[in-house]
Amino acid sequence: MVARRFSRIGDVLPAVLRSLGLEQRFREQKLVAAWPSVAGDEIAARTHAEKLEHGVLYVFVDHGAWMQELHFIEKDLVRRLRERVPGVTLERIRFRAKRRF
Repeated sequence: MVARRFSRIGDVLPAVLRSLGLEQRFREQKLVAAWPSVAGDEIAARTHAEKLEHGVLYVFVDHGAWMQELHFIEKDLVRRLRERVPGVTLERIRFRAKRRF
């Protein structure tokens, strides 16, 4: 009988994702998931990052006044998201009004 050596999933997953062509998509989802921690508690309570598409992160906001405020700090949020998830193309954030989360 041949002894097998087990590997940790964290060590194997990047190679598997790369071989399936999913590595970039995984990073994009990681960026969307990072939104609450990057945005902070107050902003995260009023927003929801939906998707990253063609370098644009779509974020739903619960009120128009918050959309205006977020536009003022968009560049800082983009910078912080890029730092949190390197290797993902993020050019801008598009804020959209949504009544319910």
